[in-house]
Amino acid sequence: MKAHFSTAIRSLVQLAAVSSLGLGLSGPAHAVDGCKLLLCMAGNWQNISQCTPTVRQALRDVARGRGWPTCSMGGNSASGNQYVAPEQCPEQYITNSGTDESGRIIYSCPFSGVIHVAVEGRPWSRTWWSPSGDSVVEWLPAAKAAFASSPDAMDARFDRDHAAWVISEQVRLAAEAAAAAAAAQGGGG
Repeated sequence: MKAHFSTAIRSLVQLAAVSSLGLGLSGPAHAVDGCKLLLCMAGNWQNISQCTPTVRQALRDVARGRGWPTCSMGGNSASGNQYVAPEQCPEQYITNSGTDESGRIIYSCPFSGVIHVAVEGRPWSRTWWSPSGDSVVEWLPAAKAAFASSPDAMDARFDRDHAAWVISEQVRLAAEAAAAAAAAQGGGG
């Protein structure tokens, strides 16, 4: 019988933590274990009590200019951080911040970076993060397939936010079309 993926991640994280402490391999108090971080990022870390402090510390470290932790035991699994330009922001989170001196619209993104996670060489998830500590996980097809039998193991905020954005865009476009049609009728007669 297959073990629940989140339970497996939790067990691996506990094993990695106990192993590193037992072997005396733990680094300075502020250093984040890259292997534990990788395991956490592959699961719904926000709901795994052993993962939350590790991921939050890594996000704080990156926001302060420190490097993203690595894991030499990652094999075909890896994670990496990159900073986000507003045009790379997920569409549901892009906001209009006004205009510049030439009248062009300035867009902003509440997220400063994105962490890409690959498991067994396949893109698994992207965690969009901000220095304030806010983050949202975009689960990619490989992760969704792995979690298909236990969808509650994934935080669906990214998908819910996207679905709400799609509806609001449809409403906005319909209102613009209706206004244009009304203007055309009023202007033509």
